Amino acid sequence: MKTLLKAGAALMLGAATIAAPSFALAQDNVGSVNSVQDKRGYDALDAAQKSEYDAWPAENQTFYTGWPSDYQSEFWTYPADYRTSYWGWPADYRTAYWAWPSDSRTSYWTWPSDYQSYYWALTPEQQSAWWALSPEQRGQITAMTPEQQLAAWDSINAQITATQAAETKTIMASSTTVEATPAARTGEYPICGGAIQDSCIQPREAGKNYGNVPLDYWPGKPASSM
Repeated sequence: MKTLLKAGAALMLGAATIAAPSFALAQDNVGSVNSVQDKRGYDALDAAQKSEYDAWPAENQTFYTGWPSDYQSEFWTYPADYRTSYWGWPADYRTAYWAWPSDSRTSYWTWPSDYQSYYWALTPEQQSAWWALSPEQRGQITAMTPEQQLAAWDSINAQITATQAAETKTIMASSTTVEATPAARTGEYPICGGAIQDSCIQPREAGKNYGNVPLDYWPGKPASSM
């Protein structure tokens, strides 16, 4: 059994680098009113769609009218059996579904039914990692025994954690402030005087007839010793 567990974990770790995706939050909103006047988007439906809508329970109608218009439009692109499956989900499934990117929503319906059932049985952490797997990796993990799957998920989550830590370290390093070295001065230095006492030239050295007279010997030593 230990050999099988290690084989299952190694199978996943030997695959391509896995990075956890991030999804925005969305809500399967429930409104407080569902009158004819409040049926947002209802008038845009064709006769067949209106007939299907009218047959839904009031709760489903309220959910539908709470969606953004692009969700409503997308929903009607699904085959009838997909729409029926959707309404059979618990509310938290429906909320999670609209939080996925549109390509993930499209991808979901292409999965075999056992993949779909397996996905909803995963923990939130495992569901997030599932989206980073390739179709081949998903097939491998669903073919494992439950014990092998647990070992594989531990390996997958460890790889994702390591990847995220490396990315965070890179971001922190790139955002570190580095004090710039002042550029070398080009052009003439200003004449010393007043508030200007640094990075300047003495007036007499600049050919001016004022300012301190430079000594031609070191103080305390006779000029003959210079």
